[in-house]
This record gives sequence, C-alpha cells and structure tokens, in this order.
Amino acid sequence: MNKIFLIIFWLSSALFTYWLGMEHGMNRVISLDEPTALMPEESIGKIQNADASPVLVAATKETKEKNVSLSKKQEVIKEDPREGKSLQQRMSSSNPVTRLQAFTEILQNPTDDNVATALELYENLPADPSRFSELRLLAFSWGQTDPQAALEWVESLDGFEQRLGSNSVLDAWAREDADSAIAWAKENFEGEDNPYFVGIIHGLAESNLFKATDLMTSLPYGRVRGRAASIVMGKAWEMGEGVALHLADNLPEGSVQNFAFGEIAERIAKEDLPRAVEWVDNMEESEIKVAASEDVAKRWARENPVSASEWVSAMPESESRSESMEEVVRVWAKQDPVATAEWLNQFPSGEFMDEPITAFVREVARKDPENALTWAQSIVDMERRNRVESEVRKIVNRANQKAEAKGKVSPSQDSGK
Repeated sequence: MNKIFLIIFWLSSALFTYWLGMEHGMNRVISLDEPTALMPEESIGKIQNADASPVLVAATKETKEKNVSLSKKQEVIKEDPREGKSLQQRMSSSNPVTRLQAFTEILQNPTDDNVATALELYENLPADPSRFSELRLLAFSWGQTDPQAALEWVESLDGFEQRLGSNSVLDAWAREDADSAIAWAKENFEGEDNPYFVGIIHGLAESNLFKATDLMTSLPYGRVRGRAASIVMGKAWEMGEGVALHLADNLPEGSVQNFAFGEIAERIAKEDLPRAVEWVDNMEESEIKVAASEDVAKRWARENPVSASEWVSAMPESESRSESMEEVVRVWAKQDPVATAEWLNQFPSGEFMDEPITAFVREVARKDPENALTWAQSIVDMERRNRVESEVRKIVNRANQKAEAKGKVSPSQDSGK
C-alpha cells in the first residue's frame, strides 16, 4: 500500500513539474536582439535539435544589419517620386534622376505649351553642369517642332551650353529635314571649320548614313571633319563590322580613309585583340596600315605595354613600326620610364626612331629634364631636335622660376644651360 502511494505521489510530482516547465517556456520570450542565456554566444545560429527540428535562434549582429538593410530597400522600392508631387515640382527637384524623368515625360510630346513649360523650369535650374542632360532633352525636343526658334534661344546661352544646345537642335532637325538644317548652318557661320555640321551629321547618320558620309567627306580638313568622321564610323560600326569596312573601303584615299581604318582597328582590338593584331600583320605597308597599327598598339599598350612592345619590335623598320612605337612609349613611359628607355636603346638612331624618341622626351621632361635633353640629342631630324630641346628648356625654366619664387633651388637648374 505504501509502495503504491509512493509511486502515485512520484508520478504526480513529475507531472506537476513538467506542467510548470511548459507553462514557463510558453510565457518566456527569447530576445532576438541579444544572445540568449540558454546557450553559449559562439553557438548561436549553429545549434540544432537531435531530430533536426527547427529551434528558436537569437539573431546575430550581421543578421540584424541585413534585416535593416532589406527593410530600407523595401521602403525605397515602395517609394514613388511622383507621389504627391506635381510635374512642375518634379522638374524642379534637386534629385537629378527625378528631374530628368519629369523632363522626359513632358518633352515626349513637344507641344508649344510643353516646351514653354520645360524652358521656364530649365532657366530656373542652377547654372551648372547638373542641368546639361535637361538642356539636351529640351533642345532636341524643341528642334523637332520649331528648330529655328530653338536655335535663336540657344544663341543666348554661353560656352559649352551653346554648343551642346545647337548640336542637339541640329541633330533633331537633320533627322527630319537635313537640307534645311545644312542651309541654316551655312548661312549662320563664316569660315571653313563649321561647328554646326557636327550636330547635323550626328542626326543625318541616324536617318541616312551614306548621305551623312558624303557630307562628312565634303568638309575641309580640320577638327569638325575629324569629329564628323568619328560619328559616321561609330554609326557604321553599330550596323556591323562589314558595313564599317565597306564604308571605309569606299572613302576617298587620304586622311579620312586612314582615320576610318584606324577607328575600325581600335574597335576590333577592343573586342578581340589577337584578331586585330593578325589583321594588321597581314596588311601591306601603307598609310592605312600605319593608322591601323598605331591604334592597335595603343589599345594593347593600355592592357600590357611589355607585350605590346614585343609585337612592335618584331615589325620591320617602317613608318608603321615608328607610329606604333610612339603609342607604346606614351603609355609605358608613364608607368616605367626606365624600362621604356632600355627598350628604345635596342634600336639604332634613324628617321623612324624620331617619333618614339620625341614621345619619350615629352613624357619624362618634367621629372627628369637632364635625361630628356640627352635623349633629344639622338633625334636625327635637326629641325625636330631643336624644337624638342627648346620645349624641354622651357619646362626647366618654368620649374626654376617656380622654385625661385618659393625661395628654393631647383635641382635641374643647370640642365638649361
């Protein structure tokens, strides 16, 4: 009887204790903000039950930071910059993305009223580079509906804004009526190097590449024709390598055609350097090969000047090698002038070495004028040598004057004698 009583009492006590434990566990909240006292801190996030059932784990600092970051990202995603703001308010926003989106929205339909609204708000923006994108949109959109009025307004702008604005207007105008845009450009500029043709050729290349090419080749030699040629070749390349090569093949022989093949060589080298190298190596010596090889050498030198120098060294003595060496020197001398000098020393002086040596002298003149003058004396062409030596001495004199103004003595003072 006593044994039965003791067994019943023991079972009752065990059940009561189990019930208290469950009640306590259910009411207790384990903090997710700091380590729990039920487990060592180093074990947080690692412990699992023997039966692999999930357990409540305290969050580490890293987990908290990720949760906060995720929460912020969700807030950003939900945020609508247009919510509660008028179009005019967004067009005046200090947030450049919001502002540009608003300008794009209104100028997609360039009615007189929309252009007038955009114009008024643009003129109230800070007069700094932050509004250049809005200017391009405004000028281009206005150029689609009333280009002459847009150009009249652009003339009131200053400096870069005037150039950017006029190019954008003429770009839009040339896409719709190139002949009228060309006539306006000729009437409103005196001189040969007409900057208005840059915008016209940009727009015309979008609508009629071959007409743009004809206009580009008709321009006189100069900066504008160079920029126009770059635009034309860029558009041709977008249409395919075959189109670009066909266009270059049919250009008049001379500087424009050479430039075009150089552009193609650089673009091929950017995508597939070994193929560009093979292409150049298979060319006969010509002005086209000179242009192509120097652009490939320039591209390769940016990636690995040592490898580029090995390729150039294997070329036969020629203008192509000379121009390619010059491009390698421009890059390599900035990184390692000593190694560059050692490479140049492998080649005997001669007319084909004058270009790379000149490039080397100009790169090292400011840091080591005495060495630069020594190298200049190895230039074969006397007119070039005198000009380069004069350049170095001017650099030395300016350095000495600055040193004297600061009350210091320049270590290169004697090199100008």
